Amino acid sequence: MEPTEPTEEQPKISKVHVSPKPSQPWAVMLLALVLIAGAAYGAYWWRDKDAKKQIKQQSAQITELNQKVTKLEKDLADEKAKKDTTNATPAKAPSAEVLDNIKAAITSGNTAALEGYMASTVKVIIAASEGVGDRTPTQAISDLKYLDSATDPWNFALPAATLSEYQSGDYKQYFPTTALVGKAANNYVVSFSFNDSGKISGIFLSVNDDLL
Repeated sequence: MEPTEPTEEQPKISKVHVSPKPSQPWAVMLLALVLIAGAAYGAYWWRDKDAKKQIKQQSAQITELNQKVTKLEKDLADEKAKKDTTNATPAKAPSAEVLDNIKAAITSGNTAALEGYMASTVKVIIAASEGVGDRTPTQAISDLKYLDSATDPWNFALPAATLSEYQSGDYKQYFPTTALVGKAANNYVVSFSFNDSGKISGIFLSVNDDLL
């Protein structure tokens, strides 16, 4: 029996496991950043839209409140004026002699003579300026210098139609039925109002009756 040749054993080939190519880390990070940015923008857009809506609603509410306040202030002023008128002591026209003396003081320019006919406080009003306010008799006489540029003759017997026009204008409160009203040749106007004692308590002055 022939000897058997030894069989050469073939080397075993091991299978190499190939892992799939890993994803690039920067791509994942970029995608995450894009998603985060998108979410942030969406949230910002929503908040901005909501904020604008709230601002619009608040502006409308503020406008409505301001209108209500304005109306309330007007109603309060009207009510106060009505109350003051109701509670006011009726004015009393002075005697004819006193009225003549007041007219003479204006036509002559001797306004110092009026001090004795004035109340302790005289409200002086100048058309288109709304000045001057509460004055002492001395101050009120000084305020009458406003009439220095008025020219003669003065008319203290104005037609009823003219007085009615003054009494229906913007300064109607300064032309009560008991007032002494005079108009100069160059249209200056003066109106004297009296208190319940017949004393001068108000003086209204205007550079032109067109303002009335």
